[in-house]
Amino acid sequence: MYGKLDSDTKIWSDGVAAIILRDLIRDETNENKWILFDGPVDAIWIENLNTVLDDNKKLCLTSGEIIKLN
Repeated sequence: MYGKLDSDTKIWSDGVAAIILRDLIRDETNENKWILFDGPVDAIWIENLNTVLDDNKKLCLTSGEIIKLN
């Protein structure tokens, strides 16, 4: 969902969430933007989201990139 680091080549591939978030933060309108993740929610999914999204509204990807959310 966030992306994948190929362990052999060390090449990062963006996931769908990272691509959508980048597109949304480029949009400079003052409208609220929402991303709806529809599907079963379990403790592991919530913990993974909590791990990559910190309290300062920054998405920290495994690639080292930090996407600042508005």
